[in-house]
Amino acid sequence: MHQMKRLLPFLLIVALPPLFVSCGSGDKSRASVSPTPSAYATPPPGTVEVTTDTFKKDVQQNPEDPVAHYNLGTAYLAEGKFEEAAGEFKFVASENPKDSDALAKLGIAYASANKFNEAADAFKRALALTPDSAELHERLAEVYEKSGKTSAAAGERAKVQKLRPNDHAAELYKAGRYEETLGELQKLSGKNAESHALMGYTLLKLNRPKEAASALRQAVKLKSDYAEAYFKLGNAYDRLNQQQDAAAAFREAARLNPGDADAFFNLGNTYDKLGRYEEAAAAYAQTLKLKPDDADARYSLGLLHLKHGNNAAAAEQLDALKTLDPDAADKLRQQIEGRQK
Repeated sequence: MHQMKRLLPFLLIVALPPLFVSCGSGDKSRASVSPTPSAYATPPPGTVEVTTDTFKKDVQQNPEDPVAHYNLGTAYLAEGKFEEAAGEFKFVASENPKDSDALAKLGIAYASANKFNEAADAFKRALALTPDSAELHERLAEVYEKSGKTSAAAGERAKVQKLRPNDHAAELYKAGRYEETLGELQKLSGKNAESHALMGYTLLKLNRPKEAASALRQAVKLKSDYAEAYFKLGNAYDRLNQQQDAAAAFREAARLNPGDADAFFNLGNTYDKLGRYEEAAAAYAQTLKLKPDDADARYSLGLLHLKHGNNAAAAEQLDALKTLDPDAADKLRQQIEGRQK
């Protein structure tokens, strides 16, 4: 019997959307520069299409294989065949009682079939294995509510709040309600790194960079690899005209996330302000390596070269901008002609 793997990542995205959304800041502002989702997941090119019949055949050929049953159960969930899905996941859980993923999906199947007692039992078994899963506590709370067990539901939601204390504040932030976001965060006890980071993002939106910097420093103190918080900390320092500190923050953001073109761009801006020509040029060049069509970076790099007398390098960026961004090209051309007079 061949060994199978769990499949259907794309199907899961469509069929089982997560209850929670990431509470990131939702924007990546660039320091000191004027600014010049699909409904369904689609498989990448070359992916072989699979159907429920495919997984039925797998189960027929491998009747004792939990993975085959798991895949078929997932396909049934996507089709809305909840009773059938429950049967498949029940088999998987009986073969491996410590399979928290199968138990979670068993609970989802039962809940979708309005079998709330069975769903609650499955979710509790999954939570015994993964007690820190906020999503499972939320799903169990929903099942309790539908069963009329309001006290038990409240207890589960309290656990969610403890595990995910920033959810409500993140929703307020995404809605642009920054004063309310700040108030919500200030009420939290035992703030985590994400709490402090979100507070920093909010304070930046409210144009309070000194307080933002303080909150963001606390965020990176609690979570030393927090690339986004370092990025925003750099922006806060830039607004405070603390360019040495800004450079250090952007360097760390770029180190932690070397694919972040914006971090390198802001680092280039900061080095330019500090008069560190070669380092600024290198940072802009890295931005363009990551994002060749970045007109802001090409314009800034061209202007940087021009300021330091490297007219040939400035002209190279002008040529690239002509098709990429004619308006930016015209601005850079005027700068070059002005220097030549």
